[in-house]
This record gives sequence, structure tokens and C-alpha cells, in this order.
Amino acid sequence: MNQDAMENLYVTGNYSSLLEKITNLAYNDPSSKLTDIEKAIYLFYHSRALIRLGEVNDAEILLRKFVDIDYKAFFVSSLINQISVINLQITQGKVNEAIENGKIAIELVEQKNLSNYPQLSFWSPFLYYFIGIAYFYHFKNDLAWKYFQKSLDISQTNLLIKAKSLYYMAFLKLEKGDTSKFFALLNECLEVYHAIDAKQGIAWVGAWLGQYFLQRGDFSKADLNFTQALELFKLINDVQGLNLVNSLIGLMFYQQGKLRQAESMLEKAFDSSIEIGNPMILSYCVIPLILLYIESGNRVKAQKCINQLKEVCKDSTSDRVKVHSLVTEAIFLKSSSRFSDKAQAQNKFLELLNEDGEKQSHGSYVWLTSDKSFSYLVITHLAELYLEEFKLSEDNHIMLEVRELIDNQIQKVDDQKFSPELVELSLLQAKLLIVEGDIKEALSILERAKLVAKTNNFRRMEEKIGFEIKRIDREFKKWDAAALSVRDRIKRVQIEEYLKEVQKMITLQHQG
Repeated sequence: MNQDAMENLYVTGNYSSLLEKITNLAYNDPSSKLTDIEKAIYLFYHSRALIRLGEVNDAEILLRKFVDIDYKAFFVSSLINQISVINLQITQGKVNEAIENGKIAIELVEQKNLSNYPQLSFWSPFLYYFIGIAYFYHFKNDLAWKYFQKSLDISQTNLLIKAKSLYYMAFLKLEKGDTSKFFALLNECLEVYHAIDAKQGIAWVGAWLGQYFLQRGDFSKADLNFTQALELFKLINDVQGLNLVNSLIGLMFYQQGKLRQAESMLEKAFDSSIEIGNPMILSYCVIPLILLYIESGNRVKAQKCINQLKEVCKDSTSDRVKVHSLVTEAIFLKSSSRFSDKAQAQNKFLELLNEDGEKQSHGSYVWLTSDKSFSYLVITHLAELYLEEFKLSEDNHIMLEVRELIDNQIQKVDDQKFSPELVELSLLQAKLLIVEGDIKEALSILERAKLVAKTNNFRRMEEKIGFEIKRIDREFKKWDAAALSVRDRIKRVQIEEYLKEVQKMITLQHQG
């Protein structure tokens, strides 16, 4: 079986057939007359098929047994083997190791005259692509873009990697709020995927488009995309893709208040991801499940999930995994009845918003570069903790801290061309002002937020803000805030209910 045949089986999602054919070849038998390059190519497709089928441990055992990278001399076979190892390391969340190995391999490749090694036009784009992913998982978006672009520039014959690079570049644009460029790059990516019948790629795009619409409250479009992605992942038996979509569907059920269905889907995705051992997919699945367990009062199950997450992710060097894990633990601590636990939760949330990149190994620079809606999730939990404290002490300095926190975050998201988070933060800001009795400023903020939503044709948010404006006219314009207790004011404005609802609107970072 030649490389073109194996590539076609992989691209079209026939992983089981690919695995069966390669296994029957006994390519690593000592008596085999295959060249080193041929063996490396078979090993590459063998390990990739195992990973896609969720057999990550088997892929690791396979590569440990047969790969011995020699950095002293350059061989195309050793380059291919290195790509196999880097792919596994990315899957396992060992991002630092992947970057280190990738840079060494790239240095060797760039020292060579490519005309002497025609195979490199197919294999070298993998290296740039994988390093791009590794930097993406470290929130270093400029470096990620650089390597995806480099991969794109040389992906003349490697169409799958060309499409995958376009895919990630699209989401990098989305994280900066450039939705028009996001859709342009994603459509270009889909054209390539459809041209080569890359079912896996088409399914991942569908899954994350569903998440995009879910975040914006468009359940019908989200459900349509999830259904289509689920069918494709089932067709090609991509277990990790199935887990991701099941988690997103569970999140959608949770947002709709269908708790029993949500729990079933989220547990299914979480348990399967534990078995596979992919930290990134697992970290996607855990947050909505923890929120659901806390809402239903099942802290024992929540604690068990957190312990399992820690065990799987203990060797991961991905900052995205670390951030998700830190948020999960902070949410759990916040739900405790003990003040000491709540204080720990507050510290963890504040750590995530710390901007001093020299002091923190993760989280410190996260919100400066990406993941604006995830930072909004952190803000809502912090605001809830501050409100609990304010109700007990009635210390106005606490409310000032909350407002400063929100003001700072609004400044960070205000540079985006469109940000749902900006609208939600403005609504929270207005609600806090109503509690303090400043109705005029609250209305002014809401009118600006409504204009942002209308300008971007975001009808659900426009309606939501419009409802709040009418509610102020109806209920709050004539009230005497000073005559009411702090608890009464917070209750009437329904801030805590609002915070609980928006905490369900989680953005899960994508991969493919």
C-alpha cells in the first residue's frame, strides 16, 4: 500500500480500515525489506490512526518501541518519525516538549536544499503546523499565526495540512473579534476539506460552528451543526470528536434547563475522555459538568471529577489545559459553604486575571491575547463572590472593586469589532449601578450596549437589553434605593440570577 492510498484513507476518515491494512503489513518486522522512509511513513499513519480512534496509549507504546530520533544527522525518515512523536505529544498536552522537538527538526529542515529532498514538500508543513498548534495552546497567538502561515506558504501538495492551518487561523481571527475574517478563512478551509473529502475536518468545523452559535444563543443553528458533526464523527468512528460534540450538546441542554439530558451527555463525554487520556478534550468536558453537579447539590461527584482531571492532566504543559483546570477548581471552591474555601476561590479567579506575565506560568497573559468570553466567565464568578461579601458587610469599597474589575475588562474587549462579552459586561455594569441608585448612568450604558448589538445584527442580545431598559422604566426609575436594604436591592435587580445564567454560556476552546 503506497502513501497516497494511506493518505486517502486517513483524510476520508477510514481509520479502522487504515489501521487494519497497516497492521497486516508487519512493516516493522526485522525481516522486512522496506526502506527506512517507507517504515517511517507506515509508522506515521499507524500512530495517527490509533490516536484518531482514541487509542492514545497504544500509539505511545508503538512509537516508544520503534522511534529513536538521531539529531546528529538528517534523514527524511527521522523527520517523519519526529512528526509522529510531536503529534502524540500535542494530543497528550505535552506542549513544551512538542515545541522543543519541532524547533530542532525545523532547524535541520531549513539547513537543507529542498530540491534534494522532494519528499519535504509534503512532510515539512506538518512541523510548522504542529508548532503553531503548540503555541496556540500556550495562548501565544502571534507565534501560532506565524507558524500556521509558514505551513500554509509551503503546503503545495499537503492539502489536509493547508486546510487545518486555515482552520486555526480562522479561530485566531475570531478570538480578536474579527468575525468577517473568521468566516472568510473558515469557508476557504471548508472548500479544501470538501475537495479532498476530509470528513474529520468538516466535522470539526461543524462542531465549532455549533459552539459559535450556542454562545450567541441561537439554539436551532447550534443543534443543526452539532447533529451534522455528530453524524460525521460516528461515520468515521472518531471517538475524540464524538466526545467533544457530546459535551457541547450537553452544554446546550444545560443552558436550556434540561438537566437530566445534560448530565447524561456530559458524563458520557467525560468518562470516555478519561479512558482516552487526552487532556485537552477532557478539560473541555469538565466545566459544564462541574457547574451542573454544583447546581444539583452533588459536590461528591464534582470532587471526583476534579480528582480525575488532575490525574489525567498532571503531565500536561498546555496553558489552555491549566487555565481550564484552575477555573474548574475555583468554581468548586466557590460553591462551598466555608468562607475559607470561598477566599481560595477568589484568589484563584484573581490569579487568572493577573496581567504580570513574569510572575505566573499560566493565566497571567491569557486575557491580553485571547479567550475574552472565558475571562468573562471568571468575571461573573468573581462578581458573585464580591456580592456575597457585600451583602454581609455593606462595605461600598467592595462594590467599587467589582466595578473596577468590570471597567478594566470592558476596556480589554472594547477593541473587538464585535464582542458579545462587551454587551454582557455592560449589562452587569448597569445592574450594579442600579443597586447603587445611579439609574441615569445605568440607562446610558444599556443604550450604548443595545446599539452595539443592533449594529452587529445580534437580535437576541438587542432584545435582552431592550427588556432591561423597559424594566428600569417600569420598576426602578421611581424607587428610593437608599430606603431599601442591600439585600433587597440586589434581590430586586436580580443580579445573582443573571450571573447564574450567564455562567452557563461557556466558551470552550477549540482544537481539531
